[in-house]
Amino acid sequence: MTSDLTSTGAEQAAPSRLTSVARRGLLRCAVPLAQGGDGAPVDELVSRIRELAGQDMASARIAWAQRLAIEALVHSPNIALREHLLPDLLTGALAGTLSWRQDLTLASARSLVQAQPLERGWHLNGLLDDVPNLQWEGYVVVCPVRFDAQVGQPQRWAWVVLRSEEDGLRHLIDVARPQDVATASGTVRLNNVYFREDELLADDPHRLALHLQLLDQALRPAMLAAALSRPAPVHKKYEV
Repeated sequence: MTSDLTSTGAEQAAPSRLTSVARRGLLRCAVPLAQGGDGAPVDELVSRIRELAGQDMASARIAWAQRLAIEALVHSPNIALREHLLPDLLTGALAGTLSWRQDLTLASARSLVQAQPLERGWHLNGLLDDVPNLQWEGYVVVCPVRFDAQVGQPQRWAWVVLRSEEDGLRHLIDVARPQDVATASGTVRLNNVYFREDELLADDPHRLALHLQLLDQALRPAMLAAALSRPAPVHKKYEV
């Protein structure tokens, strides 16, 4: 059973988790003061994500996804796009996520999105798999895209950010999987999604990937350590 951009009662847990993460100050943590953050060191964010993961791993996964999307905007050279999206991402008014593998290399992007050139802009097609924080109220997703070669331009990779309301963009959540519902995780399908050059997040894919890799390599082990340190559930025995 799947769900697209409509809400079910079970999915209400994910928005409340994002709101809770924002209230804890995790979204502004370790973001530069000049960009609306608290200016704390990354170690502070790691410590607080570890604490959250020890309490509720689903909330920590949502925080991880949102914080990586924020990091992508923080380091984007597209100032207009950053100023438009970053404030709402920092408050949690807008959900953010990205599609990426743990090693964060372009060659191993979790799913391939390709861009076919049009007279003005491109059509994006592809499938993003296992993407968290797909809040039914709306979200933005950051992903790498392969732009096909065209006259005067070779094939290239670049980063884009897409809004959930784009025509041709749909997400599916398997509501039979409680963990997917808790983290609003699912697949995002792109079918001829129109994209313009001025919405490009970064045309130097490796430089932005490095910033994301550094943050991910700090946060992911902390979340794993918290999960491993949680006590095993106690199973009560009953006499019949």
